[in-house]
Amino acid sequence: MLPPLPDIVAPDLRVLFVGINPSVFSSKVGHHFASRGNPFWRLLHAAGLTPVLLRPDEDRRLLEFDLGITNGCERPSRTAAELSRAELLEGATLLRDKVERLRPRRVAIVGLTLVPVLLPRAGEPGPGAKRATFGGAPVFVLPNPSGLNQAYPGFQSKLVWFRRLRATMDGAPSRRAR
Repeated sequence: MLPPLPDIVAPDLRVLFVGINPSVFSSKVGHHFASRGNPFWRLLHAAGLTPVLLRPDEDRRLLEFDLGITNGCERPSRTAAELSRAELLEGATLLRDKVERLRPRRVAIVGLTLVPVLLPRAGEPGPGAKRATFGGAPVFVLPNPSGLNQAYPGFQSKLVWFRRLRATMDGAPSRRAR
């Protein structure tokens, strides 16, 4: 059994990214979005969410930029389709408690799979800013950055949404002492 991937979190983050669950590869190497074909780190940088291009093994540096990352379900899998609804619901409860405790200024759900579980009454399919909150935090939904995501193929189709997330943060200075 693979170990869960540790959260990279702190109180009062500008954005807490919530992945669906770690990939088997990410769990093995101990870093978020570590699969070679996953452009998550390039998307963060290209959208202006990080001033430098981070490598997966630098994921802890997210905290320097007032960003954090966790998962909706801790169990690693090859695909999110392997997760049961019960696992996702249990993860949602734990995640809500985490968000309420940490109080990020925004939760960015990375992958539309989590939306019906985390926001069952949102009624707003697709990526973008949502009227609903999760654990008291405003929500922004991003497409899954995986290269396997056929609904949003290619880097540019995903980058649009990462840039829109960044635009919602303008004028929101970091609370971290530098």
